[in-house]
Amino acid sequence: MEDAAKVSAPGDWRDNLTWYTHETTLSRVIKRVGGLYFHAVAEVEGIDFDNFPATGPCILASNHISNLDVVYLALYAPRHPHFMAKVELYKNPIFAWVIRLCGSFPVNRGENDAWALRQAGRVLEAGQMLCMFPEGTRSKDKAQLRRGKVGAVKLALDYQAPIVPVAISGTENFSFKGGKGNKIRIQAGPPLDMAALAGPAAYDGDTLRELTTVLMQRIAAMLPPAYRGVYA
Repeated sequence: MEDAAKVSAPGDWRDNLTWYTHETTLSRVIKRVGGLYFHAVAEVEGIDFDNFPATGPCILASNHISNLDVVYLALYAPRHPHFMAKVELYKNPIFAWVIRLCGSFPVNRGENDAWALRQAGRVLEAGQMLCMFPEGTRSKDKAQLRRGKVGAVKLALDYQAPIVPVAISGTENFSFKGGKGNKIRIQAGPPLDMAALAGPAAYDGDTLRELTTVLMQRIAAMLPPAYRGVYA
């Protein structure tokens, strides 16, 4: 099994780079050094992290309020998460190099990006944890759940990986001024076996949408009522 791979996609710039399916030494250093600041400026409550499988492929599916969600999930999740990140983040070559070495990979949002789905599959085939935000974008200051997209459920079914629903709150009000004024809460729900929920029938669009609703309702149930949005 390869730790890093070049994914074939003719004519795609991503095919010329190496994408990682393990936690690199640089990633550990960044989390250790950068974490000194982010640990110092926030009180983080982690709840039910024992719901994460200790080994094997899994998908962390979280609501998405702020860019800080990525930072605190990476620092506090009990396993190293590989993020599917919007392609716009790779425009700056230095930042792109850093996040690539940390295990992220780009996705073209709003389209069926076969390249990104193949790389996500490689992460799961390597027995790693893939982190996805089913809403597809941040809810920002309103912090209310948007309707979930089916990508996480489809990957879970295709690769027989459980989904761990995660609810994060508090990052929308984050202040960089220091102190312990930032209160962040991260809760993990019991893993969802999507294959068992789907049953033996073919996975059509209706099934994917129904299972995505189940996933989003699990996330919503762990959020404060004002954050539940369309799943209130």
